[in-house]
Amino acid sequence: MDYLLEFYEAKYHLSVAQRMLGIYEEYAEKRVLVGVIREGAKAAGKLVRAFLIREGVKGNLKTFVDKVAPKYLNEIAVLNLVNILEVERAQRICKVEFARKDEVLMEVNGDWKILKVSRLREFVESVSDIVSSFPTDIKR
Repeated sequence: MDYLLEFYEAKYHLSVAQRMLGIYEEYAEKRVLVGVIREGAKAAGKLVRAFLIREGVKGNLKTFVDKVAPKYLNEIAVLNLVNILEVERAQRICKVEFARKDEVLMEVNGDWKILKVSRLREFVESVSDIVSSFPTDIKR
């Protein structure tokens, strides 16, 4: 039953990320996008843990991608899940970041990375699809 706690927390963080994306439409500020990145990554991390606990597998993200995810998710969903976690890690370690129109520019280890809001929205929608397809007896 511990996986249900992780699942509920993933749903909570996902709903926060979705609300923040809605707020961004009215209040285009870099801080809002950073919040979306962090909350989306928290939701993705909680989902990974929920899947691992439900399957009774001890491991990390690599274990999830190799052993658990192919049973439940398609390749695109897994790729988006991993990408949002990587974007959050890059955002945490970046020294400089700018918001320009609908883009966030981040300097990570000397390289500039560009994240568009549409791509971030795609990540959040992918996490939402994974939440809705999570195998459980709970009515959603």
